[in-house]
Amino acid sequence: MSLAFFKEEQVSISGEVRDYDSVADSGNVNKRVFCPTCGARMFSSNSARPGMMAVAAGSVDDSSWFKTQAVVYTKDQPTWDESAQDVPRFEAMPPPA
Repeated sequence: MSLAFFKEEQVSISGEVRDYDSVADSGNVNKRVFCPTCGARMFSSNSARPGMMAVAAGSVDDSSWFKTQAVVYTKDQPTWDESAQDVPRFEAMPPPA
């Protein structure tokens, strides 16, 4: 999934959403937010990065601005996934900057 990271104050959400909390590999809480009508993931947040939102690039009308800057969880990457090779790559989630 391609995610674009924004500060919470940079994002405006309107309409109804549903969320689901889970514990990440790190032990932090990951909140995933979905459209209650179609179930599409729209954005998420993680307790390790307070004030930040990860917006699913595919959930916006025009994602032509999106450029891959890193690839994470390469240890689980399937052989058919041809993700960017010219950006930093991490076997797991890197620590917060």
